[in-house]
Order: sequence, then structure tokens, then C-alpha cells
Amino acid sequence: MEKKRKKRRAVVYCRGGVRANSKVERSLLDGDCSQALAKYPEGILECERGCLGLGSCVNSCRLKAIQINSYGVAEVDPGKCVGCGLCVKACPKGLIGMILPENTIMPRCSNLDQGPAARKVCAVSCIACRICEKNCPADAIMVIENHAVINEERCIACGMCAVKCPRGVIIDSDGIFTTV
Repeated sequence: MEKKRKKRRAVVYCRGGVRANSKVERSLLDGDCSQALAKYPEGILECERGCLGLGSCVNSCRLKAIQINSYGVAEVDPGKCVGCGLCVKACPKGLIGMILPENTIMPRCSNLDQGPAARKVCAVSCIACRICEKNCPADAIMVIENHAVINEERCIACGMCAVKCPRGVIIDSDGIFTTV
């Protein structure tokens, strides 16, 4: 018997955009993310793992399920995303992942810097404080390489990590739990 694969949807693991410090003036940028990185191989943001917001993923999505939000970050519309994964392949920074649709709690930061360094490069970065770990009743969240990562199979979507996160990194895509 063939095992049926569960449908997934895309999520962007960054909230920074214009809240991340830029190395290059945004008005000088043209083209998409891949073209900007080719022109500026040292990067355009101080956060090496930040979303460039220039639309490589937007251009790849045939269903228009991804848009650049007001903060200059790619954002997936879960109602439109069918989980094809084209955006995952298109993101030159590797910031888009696939999750199960029922997983609504997600950390939206991929920065690998420790606390003060992360805070210096982005106003909404994970600072690896581990408050999320300490408050998760299911032991579903861990700080790995200085950013929060959720074990989808253990998460019970209680939202405690989203509520307790002092930087607003952990998001509840249903909007039930709000951050400080």
C-alpha cells in the first residue's frame, strides 16, 4: 500500500524586511532577489538570513499566493497556497519552508546570530532567549542555531510560545494568539 503524502503549505521564515538594517540603499535595487544577490554578493542586508523582499518567490508562484507585505517581506496567503514548492526553490536565501496546514504556530526568523548581534541587525529577530522553550507545555519548541524551531509533530498549537515571545517572532497564523 502506498503511503499518502500530506498536503503542505509554504511559510516564510522572516519578518524583518525594512526592519532589518540595509547595507545597500533600497532605491538602488532593481530586479528580483536572485539578481540583487548577483549584483551584491556580500548581501544587501546586515541580517545575512533576512528576506530581501524583491519578489523571486512572488514571480515563481503561479497562483499569486505570495505577496510582498508593507514591511518588505514575502508573505504567503494560506488560503491560496497549494503547496507546490516553487517558491521554496525560487528563494535564493532558503527562507521558505513547507509546513502542514494545521500547524498555525510558527517562528518567523532564521537569523543565526546570538542575542545582541541579532538585535543589532534586525528589530524583530529571534534573540535566542529560550522563553518559548521554557513555556511550551509540549516540549515542541527548541532554540537551534540561535533561533526558535518547532517540532510539528509535538506542537499542540496552544500558542503559549507566541504569547510569551518578547520579540514577536513566533506567529499564530490564525490570529488567535497575539504577541506582546
